[in-house]
Amino acid sequence: MRQITTVGVIGLGTMGAGIVEVFARGGLEVVGVETTEELAERGRGILQASTDRAVAKGRLDEAGQSEILGRVTITTRMEDLAPADLVVEAVPEVMDLKHQVFSTLDGIVAQDAVLASNTSSLSITAIAAGTAHPERVVGMHFFNPAPVLKLVEVITTVRTEDSVRDGVVELSERIGKRPVVVADRAGFVANYLLFGYFVSALRMLEQGHVSRQDLDTAMRVGAGLPMGPCTLMDLVGLDVCHHIGDVIYAHSRSPMHAPSAMLERMVTAGLLGRKSGAGFYTYAKPGSGQVVPDTDDGSAPATAAVSAVGVVGAGEIADELVSWLRDGGYAVTQVSDPQDTEGLRGLADVGVVVEAHQIEAAGSLDEEETGSAPAPAPGQELWEVLGEICGPETVLTTVNEDLAVAVGALSGRPEKAAVLRIHAPTGNGQAVEIGRSSATDDATVATLRALVTSIGAEPVVCRDRPGLVVDALLMPHLMDAVRMLDEGYAGVADIDTALQHGLGYPVGPFAMIDQIGAEEVLTVCEELTEAGGLPRESVEPSPLLIEHVLLDRPFTG
Repeated sequence: MRQITTVGVIGLGTMGAGIVEVFARGGLEVVGVETTEELAERGRGILQASTDRAVAKGRLDEAGQSEILGRVTITTRMEDLAPADLVVEAVPEVMDLKHQVFSTLDGIVAQDAVLASNTSSLSITAIAAGTAHPERVVGMHFFNPAPVLKLVEVITTVRTEDSVRDGVVELSERIGKRPVVVADRAGFVANYLLFGYFVSALRMLEQGHVSRQDLDTAMRVGAGLPMGPCTLMDLVGLDVCHHIGDVIYAHSRSPMHAPSAMLERMVTAGLLGRKSGAGFYTYAKPGSGQVVPDTDDGSAPATAAVSAVGVVGAGEIADELVSWLRDGGYAVTQVSDPQDTEGLRGLADVGVVVEAHQIEAAGSLDEEETGSAPAPAPGQELWEVLGEICGPETVLTTVNEDLAVAVGALSGRPEKAAVLRIHAPTGNGQAVEIGRSSATDDATVATLRALVTSIGAEPVVCRDRPGLVVDALLMPHLMDAVRMLDEGYAGVADIDTALQHGLGYPVGPFAMIDQIGAEEVLTVCEELTEAGGLPRESVEPSPLLIEHVLLDRPFTG
């Protein structure tokens, strides 16, 4: 196969223009093709604006910008692609249109030129059927924004020649990308894993489990992802999400990919995300990333003026809570022994009681770190005593796995009971989930929101169900990656590379499992499976994960 030095790109929308920029930055001569002068001019504008932003941010000087733009020719003539060693199509996701493009190219480019598709969902094998030379067809899937994200998924078919695959991989590396080679399958690596996660998030919204803002906070802050699912879907485009989701579901027929009725309704109503100016959020104008705050109707519940907080329990998590609360300006009374009835009487006048006796839950130290087993969780007597001792407006919470409904029932004040889940800090901050039962009143939730905010954390309010939000979304997402590995579709390094460099994750899913601990991931998935409410296929532990736990083997390193 000949050296790739000249590249053609067909379709100069946001994605296509970004691909043009990537190749030009990599030192290649690029010919960009559009169907009309108007669309060609739009493509020039996208390229100019992107490089202008790079200059303004100091990532590119004016001389470098001039060199990049000088390597690009934009035209409306397909015949101008004749010298290209590689042509990448970035036209809309319509199979007939892609067939038309590839069959036209058969009569223009040399027989040893490579034809590539940037499709994010359609079958490369089916696309290759539109050309007389399917052996030279490959998928070259960039991620938006193409000049920023490093991943390129290189997708081969059973007909793709090895030299074509190797040439595209070499080119990807030469222009500074991180190629991952996989076989043709709906969604490939990144989108297949991403859209299972999207469907789970949409299900939470449809069921009223959590608000869109708190859902995004949970995954951005609690899980450390670059943005929450609603923000990301708005960025991708809800119509694009709907289309890709349908393609993946048609392939898998799995309940974990079942189309969302909510998403379909939003697309039908023209709510497409940033591109239309409204989606899960409202934006300043179509194409803008500036979110317009929702109108405040003034109906937010009043919060009790809490100045004193009680902490029941001993150990690292309890001591950390005491320190955070005092730094937040609260007067804190700590009762180390939950069976110390006299000590508990000192909590009669506090506004909130937090039970943190058992050293467990995300953000606390485990047995290996402390060198001792966690203390047993306090029994029902604690809540009965607190229900008798504390004032009628005192909020009762626990950081343990007890359900809010159990705390409320035992204390006799279900409207004042909730669960707190304290997560370890991530690069985006620290999240505390507030799990409410159907009886928990809004004033209690507002009080806990204010308390969490005052200690420098970000609150996430949700229904009190197993896994709350973070674990109920993150753990099945990680398990899906393990299943992909177990199926032999992609390896650990490729899957981690795909999500880290294609979706901007701080680390890939297998590095994440090793950080959390495979045993912890297994335990949570077993609990979610037993609890029900989620598609069993999405949460049931993979045999491969069980093997790694039993053998005490990390996935990475």
